[in-house]
Amino acid sequence: MTSREALRPLERRVTWSYLTAFALVLAVFVIAVHLIFAADVSRETSERLHALLDEGSGALEKKHGRLHIDADAVQVIAPANESIGWYAASGALVYRVGTLDPAGRSDVATASETAPDVGLRGAGAPARIVAAVGLASAQRLVRRVDVGLGFGLLAALLAAGIGGRVLAGRAIARVAATVRTLRDFTADAAHEIRGPLAALTSNAAASLRDDADLSGAHRRRLETIAGTAASMTRTVEDLLLLARAETPLERELFAVELGERIAGVVDARRALAEERQVALEFEPFRARVYGNPAEIDRIVGNLVDNALRYTESPGRVTVQCVPERGGVTLRVSDTGIGIAPDDLPRIFERFWRADDVRGRDGGTGLGLAIARALARRHGGDVSVRSRPGDGSEFALWLPLRPPAAFHEISTFG
Repeated sequence: MTSREALRPLERRVTWSYLTAFALVLAVFVIAVHLIFAADVSRETSERLHALLDEGSGALEKKHGRLHIDADAVQVIAPANESIGWYAASGALVYRVGTLDPAGRSDVATASETAPDVGLRGAGAPARIVAAVGLASAQRLVRRVDVGLGFGLLAALLAAGIGGRVLAGRAIARVAATVRTLRDFTADAAHEIRGPLAALTSNAAASLRDDADLSGAHRRRLETIAGTAASMTRTVEDLLLLARAETPLERELFAVELGERIAGVVDARRALAEERQVALEFEPFRARVYGNPAEIDRIVGNLVDNALRYTESPGRVTVQCVPERGGVTLRVSDTGIGIAPDDLPRIFERFWRADDVRGRDGGTGLGLAIARALARRHGGDVSVRSRPGDGSEFALWLPLRPPAAFHEISTFG
């Protein structure tokens, strides 16, 4: 897997984050425009109703005890969508200007007021003026504005999605280039260091072997040099392996009998388990996966070594495999010291060491990082469950099918 392919999920997350933030801003803007426009239409409707009421009040006259309406005094009436009606106290319609009838209609806004100094003969109560304004045109206008805002929102989101993808792609490309540069630097530096370390180790070993009359102090110094050089060599080899884990796997795929490979890894560590007085249990199984057999051995070996390292005597380490989710899951569980909840998210980080006994075991902090990196190179992953004092369980999942298309598969037992 290349650096750009490895960062593809990050690119998608950045794009979706940008698009989500932009969509929220646009949604707030659209809602605000809708509310302001609808409130403005409602205000204009209310102002028109009050204007009609004022005109209707000005058209009333009292003549000889009867209600008289001077229709000529009503100035602006649109007969199709406005009306003013004068009603008696009994509710009977006396007179109406305009053709709009507000009775029982939901698309009509009405307002009324009384005319306290104007009464009908024998009614003994003031007359009532009702103004009505049709809402259909205002509602259509609001709907047109909403449709326009909706299409504008979709167009803006589409443009934002395209722009966000382009911007995220450019940003991730720079990140990928940086990661690739760092990986190449790590690989080159580790490769250059291997030679001097090999010379240092071989010379220290030759001096210890040939100079039998070395004093105790000189021998201890040479042994320290040889041990330190060997430790640095292992670290360099691990760094090279991590750098290699970023490269594609297509040309290194073999059909691997997983049960046989794991049995060999476990058998190679039985002596260490007996030395630590830890029971190492393995349940044989048969399963075939595709990948690099040496790297699969390294993944399983690192997980088993980790379990043995942190399991005290008398303890137990169990290795078992079950088919699961289109692949095979290998579980390595132990009865060791466990992992603190705060440390679990960082357990697979390179060179990370906990402050407790896990940080004082003499390791480099690369074993689990290598296991996960190689597992993901094979299209799988490594996860962990643990509680302090109750042991840990590492689960390695590998797909049954190869992670990429290829033409020929070699068999490796």
